[in-house]
Amino acid sequence: MKQIFIAIAVLLTGFNVQAISEYEFVERLKNTHPFFEQQALSSQIKQVEKHLTSANEDWIVAIDSNYKNEDAGSISSSTYNKLDTTSVDVSATRKLADSGSDITFKHTWKDKSKDVDTTRNKFSLDYTYPLLRNRNGVNDQLDGDVAQIAIDKNTLDRLEQEEGFILKKLKRFVDLAYAQEQQLINERRLVLAEQELNLVKQKFAASVVDKVDVLLQEDAYQRAQQQLLQAQQDLTLLRHEIAITLALSFNQVVAKMDLYKAYIAKDTQSLSSTRVLKITTLDQKTLKRQLRSFKNESQAKLDLNLGLVSDGENTNYSNSLENQSTTWNVGLGLSYPLGGVKSSNNIKRAEIKLARLARYKQEQLLDLNVKAVTLKEKINLLMKMLKSNKKQIAIAKARTVEEKARYANGSGQASFVISAQNNEQNAQLGYAQVATNYQKAVLDFKATIDQLVR
Repeated sequence: MKQIFIAIAVLLTGFNVQAISEYEFVERLKNTHPFFEQQALSSQIKQVEKHLTSANEDWIVAIDSNYKNEDAGSISSSTYNKLDTTSVDVSATRKLADSGSDITFKHTWKDKSKDVDTTRNKFSLDYTYPLLRNRNGVNDQLDGDVAQIAIDKNTLDRLEQEEGFILKKLKRFVDLAYAQEQQLINERRLVLAEQELNLVKQKFAASVVDKVDVLLQEDAYQRAQQQLLQAQQDLTLLRHEIAITLALSFNQVVAKMDLYKAYIAKDTQSLSSTRVLKITTLDQKTLKRQLRSFKNESQAKLDLNLGLVSDGENTNYSNSLENQSTTWNVGLGLSYPLGGVKSSNNIKRAEIKLARLARYKQEQLLDLNVKAVTLKEKINLLMKMLKSNKKQIAIAKARTVEEKARYANGSGQASFVISAQNNEQNAQLGYAQVATNYQKAVLDFKATIDQLVR
């Protein structure tokens, strides 16, 4: 039964516009509604946050200057009486997160004057490499790794939120299709009521029927008119709502949708790969990454220290640069916090959170299975109801024909004809309402199995 297309034809004739399909509705919604711009901005924020995690790898440049005036005339062990010392230290330090190491370049210039005239220039390169704690930069890279997981999670979160938003708006689109169908059914009922009223008036003028038949038909006509006005109100308000939502003119809002189109529900065995479960999996991945660092932080801090120094001293700056002596050094640094309260409790907390997330994921899968199975069964039952409604409409139409024939032969009553026509109208409205519920159940099922937005 394709009555909805008749309704669309009527609306298109009245407004001379192109109807909107479900696909066009969703595309228009994505292109115009600020909700989607907001979602895109949230993703940009996550990208910026990821870049911020690399701030610990910035070069740190430092300058330290100092001037000292000494009067050592009263100190017997001193080899000078007066001495002015000027020193400037310039250094550049950077952390290499990939390896967890630190590197420092430094230049020290020190000038002594008055009783002692010497200038010293020192260039040094220091490198520290972790052998246990923070080995391979496991702790330095933690924030960056977690931020990347957050980006992946945000991608899924966006799809999930967009799906929920589109689902809500698509249900209003289905309501629009139903409102169009409802108006069409009520228009046809009003036309029939008017035809019957004119016929009864003619019969009454010919003294074939009583005044009560005329009054019954007039009452039926008024009721049909009131129902049509209510249907027109519902449709008008809904069209205004959707027009504002999609940034369209009122006349452009006409739904092109077959309310009675059947849908074959897909198998629900692949629910373990749905977005909500993938989001929880990423939460687990974040905790596992943190746990890895917590366990590493519980180890002793053992660093390999390498150094290279070029040092020169002379009476002036240029000579001190020319006369340089080179030294190098290698060493190990070891430290370990006794008790390890912070690291041990961080490990315990992360492990408990992981265990809780595992149970939560099982609960999510259970809820998804319940929802998918019940929605699938609901779709099947609603389809059976649609078939029953279709038969009911055929019976109601046949009854109307019979009651009109009996009334025309004088063996029936006007009230029976009106009742039959009302029953036919109610059957058609019931059919459309069940179809509306069916299409909404299909949308809910698609959203549950991630088929509505991909």
